[in-house]
Amino acid sequence: MAERTVVQQVISYCKTLKVLYVEDHNESQLASIPLFEDIFGKVVTADNGKEGLSVYINEERNSGYNFDLVITDIQMPQINGIHMIESIYKINPEQKTLILSAYQNEEYLVPLINLNVNGFIKKPLMLDEIFRQLHKIFKKELGGKEYLFAENYRYDAENKRLFNEDQEIMLTHNEIKLLDLFLNNPRQYFSIEQIFDHLFFDNPLKDFSSHSIHGILKRFKNKLPENFIINNKTQGYKINESFYKNP
Repeated sequence: MAERTVVQQVISYCKTLKVLYVEDHNESQLASIPLFEDIFGKVVTADNGKEGLSVYINEERNSGYNFDLVITDIQMPQINGIHMIESIYKINPEQKTLILSAYQNEEYLVPLINLNVNGFIKKPLMLDEIFRQLHKIFKKELGGKEYLFAENYRYDAENKRLFNEDQEIMLTHNEIKLLDLFLNNPRQYFSIEQIFDHLFFDNPLKDFSSHSIHGILKRFKNKLPENFIINNKTQGYKINESFYKNP
């Protein structure tokens, strides 16, 4: 397994992710859900490939963005995992996928290789192998990415630190989550409701408050270059792409 610091980095990053988990075997699903819920920020389940594809399409339609990762079994009724992934790639060619299977024969492996799936784990699931595959899948996102802003701003995405020249700008936990959300989705607008869901996905009992989100956004914007965050009354908030370059 990778070094402890790498594992910690993977754990921290995966806590921000929303995952679709598709598994038709009830016992396997019940056994795996608590494990995945410990690793990821939010886990949405489906019982077969047809349902999984429907959930995926509805998520994009309702929220405007895709799952960070799709985890699926291969052998399933109605639509198997291979055909489901084929359909998902037609919707989003950049979708990250992780395949779970008790089988490693050519009948399944060749189509998966041809599809360029991101990772493959043989059942039964082993925690070390899960983290190894997640590190491989999200290696680019974990690889010390640095964003350079106008007016000499710099964001170290690996260590979650924002600087203006050599002066560090202290960010709250929610402000870090906001900055990561905007930088990872530079072309997308986010509504107040979507921002609330992103900030408090791990606190389902928290009541929605547009006032509190507007307060967080106001304090957050005051720490960044003027007009770095732009607002469209009908679409929501996004970053001004001209203010930074994504290395």
